[in-house]
Amino acid sequence: MITFKCLHCGAPMTVPACQVGKDEQCPACRETVTVPDQTVPTEADMDDLAKKLHHPETKIRCAAAAALGRSKSVKAIELLVGAFSDHDKFVREQITESLRKIGDPRAVGMLVRDLGGHWVSPAIVHEAVRELVKFGPSAGDPLIEILTETNKNPRKYEPEAVRAAIMILGLLGEQKALALIAKMFRRHFDIHVRDEAAYSLVMIGRPEQWVDIANMSESKRRSPAREQAKEVIKENHILV
Repeated sequence: MITFKCLHCGAPMTVPACQVGKDEQCPACRETVTVPDQTVPTEADMDDLAKKLHHPETKIRCAAAAALGRSKSVKAIELLVGAFSDHDKFVREQITESLRKIGDPRAVGMLVRDLGGHWVSPAIVHEAVRELVKFGPSAGDPLIEILTETNKNPRKYEPEAVRAAIMILGLLGEQKALALIAKMFRRHFDIHVRDEAAYSLVMIGRPEQWVDIANMSESKRRSPAREQAKEVIKENHILV
């Protein structure tokens, strides 16, 4: 038996392995779905899958992303990362699922760098944040590397991607990122990055206070978050 997701509604489907390549009706939405191949792609398959990731048909792009998720190669990660900004939600969901299935934390840094190398919709960046947090503590080091690069060259990455890195580190409670986030709070040219840094400083250094601040509206949380962030910097003797 093989299990996969319906490309139309995302519902799980389980069918006999002998049905690969054949059409099945989704029990949830009643749409017809072609049963995907579950074999592990080889290096020789990568060029073909790379082309399919940009095919005009959504189901073919989804199938290619799913196939890459069964590979453990860096090439598969690179292809999935490069396709993350796909306009279709189901394709993006399949890409993030495949990245998590591969489980290589390098994918976190690679994805944030790719998003940060050019302008991307903030909605897509925030979608990536929600998914990348699921990598857990292993996401910390790749993102700290990105903030280290950003500290040396603030305009290397788009601000939305820098915010994403800071937000994930805050959500993970990454203590060893405090000094770098403090520098973003004090020095970064973009006010939204500075605000995000303030929020993450409080998340990491004063989680009890963050609970109260998080319940405030966006327009009201900025000032108390900044004040608490300054206290976190003092308490941890961070020089910025």
